[in-house]
Amino acid sequence: MRTTTNGASEVLARHDGIPKERYTSREFADLEWQRMWTKVWLMAGRTSDIPEPGDYFTFEIGRESVLVIRQPDGSLAARHNVCMHRGNRLREPGRGHASEFSCLFHGWRYGIDGRLLAALDADTFPQGTPCDRLNLRPVRCDTWAGFVFVCLDPTIEPLADYLGVVPEHLDVYGFERWKIAFDCTIAIDCNWKTSVDAFNEAYHISATHPWTIAFSDDTRTKYDCYEKHTRMIYPEVQASLRHPGAGTVTPEIRELFLERVGVKDFSGTEAEARRTFADAIRAMAPFTGADFSRLSESQMCDDFHYTVFPNLTFNTHSMFVWVFTHRPHPDDPNRMFFDFLSLVNAPAQDVPRPAKVLLDAGRGDTCAGKVEGGDLIDEDLYNLPRIQLGMRSSAFRELHLGTQEVRIRHFHDTLMRYVDGTAR
Repeated sequence: MRTTTNGASEVLARHDGIPKERYTSREFADLEWQRMWTKVWLMAGRTSDIPEPGDYFTFEIGRESVLVIRQPDGSLAARHNVCMHRGNRLREPGRGHASEFSCLFHGWRYGIDGRLLAALDADTFPQGTPCDRLNLRPVRCDTWAGFVFVCLDPTIEPLADYLGVVPEHLDVYGFERWKIAFDCTIAIDCNWKTSVDAFNEAYHISATHPWTIAFSDDTRTKYDCYEKHTRMIYPEVQASLRHPGAGTVTPEIRELFLERVGVKDFSGTEAEARRTFADAIRAMAPFTGADFSRLSESQMCDDFHYTVFPNLTFNTHSMFVWVFTHRPHPDDPNRMFFDFLSLVNAPAQDVPRPAKVLLDAGRGDTCAGKVEGGDLIDEDLYNLPRIQLGMRSSAFRELHLGTQEVRIRHFHDTLMRYVDGTAR
């Protein structure tokens, strides 16, 4: 296996298992919430969804709901989505516009800046209704590349520091100009980490997605580990060494890549096919408005896959990026919510903002037919509840990881630094 790794020598030196209780235990989930989820930056949505003052969206994470609101001066503010009178949620999950937020229970009114404007029959509160105690509680909010991030802890490092190398690596794509083409949330019967793990290695490709090895290469995937985050460069427009057509331009490469960009009757080598595909994509720039000027041939062809700790995944390509967030269920460690956002690199084209699709994998809902590549996602989602069930078996005690799963081990090292202050 020609898999390579950088920045992971200490991680690779260990062979200890990962206890299954991190995925199944309610007690561990509670520790995660107290010591990790409330201490990290979390991607909440896109700035393009709230362009005008009063536009808002909600962000649901665990037991919390956050309102992200465009302010009159154009800035963004985030507030806890809870009335300070009796705790009623002010807005249902989703997007909307408001000139103020009025509680549907007793009519208390708040400005979009979070200030308490009026409390019904305020004179009946002998303790008063002081704004300094009863304004909507603020939440830290910042942006990068058109993404909105929130943090429940007012004391941790700024977002730019938290992201580390990620902006340096991904700013060349110009995500702030990309447009939402698909938006979906799927309820899945598994722990949120089970889902993160599934997208943190290429080891599963040949078994879960065997049809893809004719045009993508699980055997020469490169893994990189940074302070908190990780990267995987997954080659495409080349066949896996497991495939009999390795080193050639397979029919799948011709059909799924070259012919899609208008290249017919190609007769060159595999390396020439990659170069031809990249050049053909670059030629589309005047029509799409995309800027490929800072992208290498590899970035034009391959999947640059990043995991931003704890729960944000980028499957990055030159013309599209799949953005996944893996959110915990507020009460059950054996359930989670998988958010799937597809962005397209088409600044000059009219791409209508689609409505959010809500699916439940437990009901048999699938992504097939709803988004290009939905079949691939369905193959992963099929496994996740079965992995979770297997973890609860008395026969299974721990995850047994190989070098191709180094990102999973690094992820757990980072997680445990939050949960108990040790790297394991």
